[in-house]
Amino acid sequence: MADNLFDDYDKGKVNRDSLRKEITLGGESKSFEYKTFLNEKVERKSWYERLCKSVGGIFKISLSRSETENLQKDIIASGLNVTPGEVTGLSIIVLIAGLFISVLLILLTNSMFSFAGLPVAFYAYTYVRNYAKNNATKNILEETSEMVLGVLYVVIYMRHTPNIEGAIKFASTNLTGPLGNDFKLLLWNVQTRKSRDLYDAMNVFLQTWRERNPPFVDAMQLVLSALHQLDEKRRYETLDLAVDTILNGTYDSMVKYANSLRSPVQAVSLIGITLPILGLVMLPMISAFMADLITPDMIFFFYDLVLPVILVFFINKVLGSRPVGFPIPDISKHPDVPPEGKFFIKSGNKKLAFPAYIFSIFTLIAGVGIFLLYIYSVQGLPPSKNDVFGSLPIVIGLMLTAVAYFYLYSFQRVKIRRLVGSVEEDFTNAAFIISNMMGEGRPLEQTLVKTAEEMKSSSIYAFFEKISNNISQLGLDVENAIFDSENGAINMYPSMLVNSIMRILVSSSQESAEAASMSMANIGRYTKAIRNINEKINDILSETISSLVFQANFIAPLITGVVVGLSTMIFLILSNLGQQISSLSGGAGDVSGAGGMNIDFVLGFLNLSSSVKVWEFQPIVGVYLVIVVALMVYLVNQIEFAGDKIYFMDRCAKTLLIATTAYILIVSVTTMIFTGLADIAVATGVK
Repeated sequence: MADNLFDDYDKGKVNRDSLRKEITLGGESKSFEYKTFLNEKVERKSWYERLCKSVGGIFKISLSRSETENLQKDIIASGLNVTPGEVTGLSIIVLIAGLFISVLLILLTNSMFSFAGLPVAFYAYTYVRNYAKNNATKNILEETSEMVLGVLYVVIYMRHTPNIEGAIKFASTNLTGPLGNDFKLLLWNVQTRKSRDLYDAMNVFLQTWRERNPPFVDAMQLVLSALHQLDEKRRYETLDLAVDTILNGTYDSMVKYANSLRSPVQAVSLIGITLPILGLVMLPMISAFMADLITPDMIFFFYDLVLPVILVFFINKVLGSRPVGFPIPDISKHPDVPPEGKFFIKSGNKKLAFPAYIFSIFTLIAGVGIFLLYIYSVQGLPPSKNDVFGSLPIVIGLMLTAVAYFYLYSFQRVKIRRLVGSVEEDFTNAAFIISNMMGEGRPLEQTLVKTAEEMKSSSIYAFFEKISNNISQLGLDVENAIFDSENGAINMYPSMLVNSIMRILVSSSQESAEAASMSMANIGRYTKAIRNINEKINDILSETISSLVFQANFIAPLITGVVVGLSTMIFLILSNLGQQISSLSGGAGDVSGAGGMNIDFVLGFLNLSSSVKVWEFQPIVGVYLVIVVALMVYLVNQIEFAGDKIYFMDRCAKTLLIATTAYILIVSVTTMIFTGLADIAVATGVK
């Protein structure tokens, strides 16, 4: 029944309501893994799936066998409930609709700007066509980041209890991402007889990861082989080898990735900073000769829309080959974490949640309002250096809008994340201390109290002190002192790693102090190895990351600031030159000089009066800087933290503030210097 219903759902024959009834009406006849996994599948419907189901079947496009197989693999990996035919049909419809709208705009407006819709239509087609592939890549990246901990959880459990079913269930309980769901699916397949046993289900699962992450497959196969070791010492050695295999494989993959990053990062810098800025330097002169084509809206469209899209494409190409990393501590269950999109403000004993965008609204309105007032005040006036300073508020407003939102969203979460991370790091030493004390035959309660005294100078001290107080003051036993839903110490440190280690400690201590001592010694050794490998990975990535951070903080604002100052000088000189030529033409009529050249002919060819305005040019460059800096921070965050949202917002807020401040200072200084030179050049030319 379960197999048939789920297969029908995958084929689109059964809707989500039927699946939900299967879960809610099944009662206790369904396993925990079945209900958990199926609930997650039911909630996974997205806008993309709805579009594919509603309009994707209009066009029946036949694909080659290889294309169908590749697309089906991406669909399965992405977890989407669609078919290759629906994906292809939707992408064709999007392309046709985009081309139709673009052609209609071209015919109705007869504007060059309307032609921009053509590449947008093809980009939309590519986005829809590759949505499953991109989503699959994202899911694979999230899943691979859990694989080190997945192997660690399985090995820790296997050293304590040599049972693979229990180890997989233990790992699935402590892993909160896609790998945990896959482990639940393995257990569900066994219980619903889709797989003969867990060995069979595991072998099928590992085959899908053979090409993507060989170290993980090798490590899990070593874990399975350890079950057949009759000698306990050999079994422990095999399990240790499994941990070493996944750690060394992770490090080797990161070394290769770091070495291969140099050229792509240089390409991103070239495409995102160097070449566009060179184009900006030439823009004032080009606009003088092609004033009808080089309009502000075209410059804005190309620099602030098209170029960022191209840059995102290259960045995703660079990140597509990123190997497995280490997971970021999950703080979603921490009591001090604000609701999504909000931050806390304390008022007495209460915590009030406010939207993170509350200040961004005011900064954006203020920046745009001041800019519009300045534009209104200079209508009809000749260009001047004040146009640069008068147009800066819109860039400042946009920057403060992003900074305020990113900072207010992330500052409390980052603080909690770092606290939980430091607790996990300190737990290595705590594990060895607990192991030594338990090895001396001390009871667990006394061991935890003594550990709190030993760890006073570390961030984990409060955790063990809370356990000690719960035991001595509230009279709780060890398990409730740690895991009680109201007073448990784990509530303030909701780390899955700490949670799983403490559960193993409590469980093994119920057998004997010696078993608990051995378990904690092994855990300490494993977590220390993970920390060492993580530090080595950070070292090999540091050169690339520091280079990108330096470019975002200083190189990008320096170059763009100088370009704005230089371009302002050129704009002023060309404007003054145009005024002088116009005055000569008006005063002397047709003036023929050497070779019989006519000034009216020159004015027709060199249309200086309709060049891009300074107050239009500077905001375009400033907005481009904000976008490029944010994208470079995105690249750094993806390389270092595998795309963690909280760290991205924290780093982006700080980097945008530094880069935009540097840009404003450089623009101000260079504008004063270059416009001074322009005044001298104009005065000299007049004389």
